[in-house]
Amino acid sequence: MRLGPAGETMTKKLHLTISSGSDQNGEWHSASACHLDENSDADWNGTRQRDQVTCKRCLTQMAKPKAASTIGLHKERPMLFSGPMVRAILEGRKTVTRRPLKGHHIPHQISSEDEEHRWMATVQNHPRWGFGAFGATEAECVAELAMYGGCPYGNRGDRLWVRETCFINDYRDVGVPEDERTDCEVIYRADGVPNWEGEEELIRWRPSIHMPRWASRILLEITDVRAERLQDISDEQAEAEGCFFTDYGRNCFHDGGRVKDVGDCPAPDASHPQRNGWAWDKTTTHEQCLGAPRWAFANLWNSTGGDWDTNPWVWVVEFKRVTP
Repeated sequence: MRLGPAGETMTKKLHLTISSGSDQNGEWHSASACHLDENSDADWNGTRQRDQVTCKRCLTQMAKPKAASTIGLHKERPMLFSGPMVRAILEGRKTVTRRPLKGHHIPHQISSEDEEHRWMATVQNHPRWGFGAFGATEAECVAELAMYGGCPYGNRGDRLWVRETCFINDYRDVGVPEDERTDCEVIYRADGVPNWEGEEELIRWRPSIHMPRWASRILLEITDVRAERLQDISDEQAEAEGCFFTDYGRNCFHDGGRVKDVGDCPAPDASHPQRNGWAWDKTTTHEQCLGAPRWAFANLWNSTGGDWDTNPWVWVVEFKRVTP
């Protein structure tokens, strides 16, 4: 409470707190969306509950849409993709990827008397410019982490160049000079092994992590970024991850119980239930397929070394393919 010009009692405005934390000396600092901080002349109160904000300037900042990076200012980062996922991107089946939150981005509980600061994650880890995201719940903390640009893969409008396993045929045992790169042949493992009869030993696959920027053939533009639990994925999102239905996996039960493929059924034109037909890569038997896109994605996640059952927090990065 404070006194107005005529001596009347006035209530302090509630500002939106966008960052807070302790410095190296242990002193607590916070800042508002309208640029008030601990060094401001004004005495102010802050909140992280957006529906409680009463400051008009903070409300104006909250109403502004988050601008995408412009063409001239966008950032470009590499991202690794496996062979099946590269094929899914090339075929237009994959428009989103999920990557686990790591290190200081993982929210954790802290001791705080403020109910709005029970959970914390570090948005930017820097001795001077670092700041954190907070929330009354783990989900609120992660939502704030995403809102303030904590995703290491970029924000909307930024670009990703795809790193994939390849073979650079420069006819030498040394690296490819920058000025001679146009003379090199780049072979991508996702396209299959080339038919070099009698010369297979000459193919030395380069792991995706070592692919140079100039050899990349796929450029993606981020259209949306958010954070969620892995198991929150829907069937529609699983399809956008590259999972697909294959007729080879369609099961037939017409002979009284023995499972076989539709192509082996004596009545192939009859109605067949679409069971166990979803996969994330090429299949050779119905036993490699699953009953829904979501379960096919779970299989994909586990195949990359992840653990579906632990249900981790993940970055959801949606993208579109653009011309390099």
